[in-house]
Amino acid sequence: MRSVLFAVTVACCGVLLTGCGNGKLTEAQHSALATLGKQLPKPYRDGLITDSAHRHGDDIVFVVRFPGATVAMAKAKPEVFEALRRDEDESITELCMEPALAPVYAAGGGVRRRFVDANGAVFFEVELKAKHCTPH
Repeated sequence: MRSVLFAVTVACCGVLLTGCGNGKLTEAQHSALATLGKQLPKPYRDGLITDSAHRHGDDIVFVVRFPGATVAMAKAKPEVFEALRRDEDESITELCMEPALAPVYAAGGGVRRRFVDANGAVFFEVELKAKHCTPH
């Protein structure tokens, strides 16, 4: 009976510790969000607005809104939105230079920009991993 209780206790502790995740990353994310969140919402570019930022796993996600567009419009002109996606794949690296995000990258976290329409439906998302901001 004791060995069963011990095994159950060890298993439960393992599950709880796994759920704790990377404390250094979580702390860095909270600090970055506290700093960057004060600036939001703010204009992004070409009429887009960075509405908010939040944690999602190892990443900080910036929600960028197209106030005058819908997912239906994107489906009608896929080449326009594909060009924007390609441009964003390149321009997201500018976030490597954001001082508030440096501790997030150092702890192994990343950043995403999630582009949504006026109703909150997702157009696309671009991602920046920590390894892309670290000198090789």
